[in-house]
Amino acid sequence: MPTEIKRPIGQTNSCVQKQRHSIPWLWEGVLANGAVTLLSAPEKIGKTTLLSLLLDRLRAGGELLGRTVWPGKTILCSEENKQLWALRQPPLDFGPDLIFHEPPGPFPMRGRWRRFFNDFLELNFPDYKYDLVVIDSAVNFLPLADRNKRTLRWAISTLRDMADFPVAVLILNQSRNVHRPLAASADIVIEMAIPRGVNMTRRRTFTGVGRYPETLQTVSAELNPEGTDYVLLPDSPAPHPPLLSTLQTLLKASPTPLTCRELLDRWPGETPRPDSLWRTLAHGVEFGHFTAAGEGTKTEPFRFAMARRAEAASTLASNEEPANVQ
Repeated sequence: MPTEIKRPIGQTNSCVQKQRHSIPWLWEGVLANGAVTLLSAPEKIGKTTLLSLLLDRLRAGGELLGRTVWPGKTILCSEENKQLWALRQPPLDFGPDLIFHEPPGPFPMRGRWRRFFNDFLELNFPDYKYDLVVIDSAVNFLPLADRNKRTLRWAISTLRDMADFPVAVLILNQSRNVHRPLAASADIVIEMAIPRGVNMTRRRTFTGVGRYPETLQTVSAELNPEGTDYVLLPDSPAPHPPLLSTLQTLLKASPTPLTCRELLDRWPGETPRPDSLWRTLAHGVEFGHFTAAGEGTKTEPFRFAMARRAEAASTLASNEEPANVQ
């Protein structure tokens, strides 16, 4: 009788600790091999302009938003036609290591996305490995409108499969149509916005959250008149108070769980964007800070509360007296 090969059913913490290594950044703080990044902004804010600058830097390496960009090869799936991409060169130069590709068919359905993923596997063969896959934009290529939750989970899981090759995956999305499961699944989320109270300006504010300590947090920059670079501004605004800590304070003070709307109504000072609040809540639930109940519908919205372990730890920290120093 052949003996059954025993498979390991767990790893010690010592083995896990040995796997610590530097993050394989493609664009420092924004794109990493093996990670999914979501760039979210309203329409006509300049997402594609930023993408064009990134493609130019990927040709030979450089710097963008004060962060290092390493050379890399890219597969670009874009909703814009090839003539518009040609008009951006010059003054920019995307180089020969950029492949334009899109799924067959006019609508973002499951079969179309499956064929695109299979094409990606063929394009990314070992002799010509790519470093970045760009989806521009999510609503035009991913089957996000499919009402079948299994289809949605499958589509999002394929993005993780892409990242596991490993390549960096960049998804461009209009924040007014942000898809919550997509945002929650991303490793890094970057929001691009025009400074509040300012119209007709080339200035943009970039705010990021992510799983990595080096993730870009807050940067203010202005596109130069030539449209070839973002220049960092010396008067960059100070970062806003972290959403997580404010959420913990509000939920800890409430005797009952709260909805997103109730949290926004109770928010001290300037209220955050609803999609930013949702992403912070989703990550808080994922990492055990909060609990969520409800169906997520208009009649039964999600209600959030402090997780018991997180609340106990917070209470212990606030009641802890400093030790006497002799």
